[in-house]
Amino acid sequence: MPGIMQNRGQGLLTMLRITVEGGAAFFITSALIDYGVRLSRIGDWLIRLQIVPAALSLSLATLVFWLAVTLIFGRLYCSTLCPLGAMIDLSARMRGSKRAYRYSRPMEWLRTLSLGIFLLIALSAMAPARWLEPFGLYAKIVQTLTHPRLAASTAVTLTAAIAIIWTAWRRGRIFCNTLCPVGTILGCVSRNSAMRIDIDTDRCIQCRRCEHVCKAECIDMQSHVVDMSRCVVCFDCLPVCPNDAISYTPGRHTLSLPMMQPTKPSPSTSSSTLSSITCDNTSTCSKTSSTTE
Repeated sequence: MPGIMQNRGQGLLTMLRITVEGGAAFFITSALIDYGVRLSRIGDWLIRLQIVPAALSLSLATLVFWLAVTLIFGRLYCSTLCPLGAMIDLSARMRGSKRAYRYSRPMEWLRTLSLGIFLLIALSAMAPARWLEPFGLYAKIVQTLTHPRLAASTAVTLTAAIAIIWTAWRRGRIFCNTLCPVGTILGCVSRNSAMRIDIDTDRCIQCRRCEHVCKAECIDMQSHVVDMSRCVVCFDCLPVCPNDAISYTPGRHTLSLPMMQPTKPSPSTSSSTLSSITCDNTSTCSKTSSTTE
């Protein structure tokens, strides 16, 4: 409980997000397996909020809604209403707290390639496009495993599910930030979102706890920057900071004390030479000089 209340109460955002994510995944899964009329109605409504189905049905209102949400809050879709994201988060939690995440550089080339392949297949109206977008893949996994038909189709779906679970256990949200076309598109928007995860360098003590719980592997403690194009706004990093140095806030923190900046040398010292004399026991001296810029 003390950890939840750290960071000016922002750790409560983690609990709220997990509740929304879990509830959305439950209702969507219920709708996909046709369990209960009321649950199916709620799930059907949540399914209509999925980005790719909305794009395929030309639901402009839904697309504009998610564009606005992402511009303001970041990739909330990925951490709340994406059922595959919920499956990945659940798999990632099985790794335990002893296995820490590490910052990794973004693989922009792979993200661009995956998005290009998806758009090419989708525009060609080919069936494999469903396997390349998050909701379609999750729906395929749920429906195939709960209503198995062809053995070959079931085997392929089971293999895909195991691969996603294993990848999530090893690298968290690496699938969302390298292969998912929706994640790539939203990442281009969230890169400049109004709200962002920010590190207060005046308070940061370099404990790296935030980096170790970041399943998106996007917190660079070397430069104290969070890559918002990959951050899924899960808020896991907020309650673990012991010094309230990381927060979800508009803009970026400004140093209270400016960093030391190089100064322009004066003409009298620009060409001066500093000499040092080093002598050994045999009274032999060597002279070294260095020129200051």
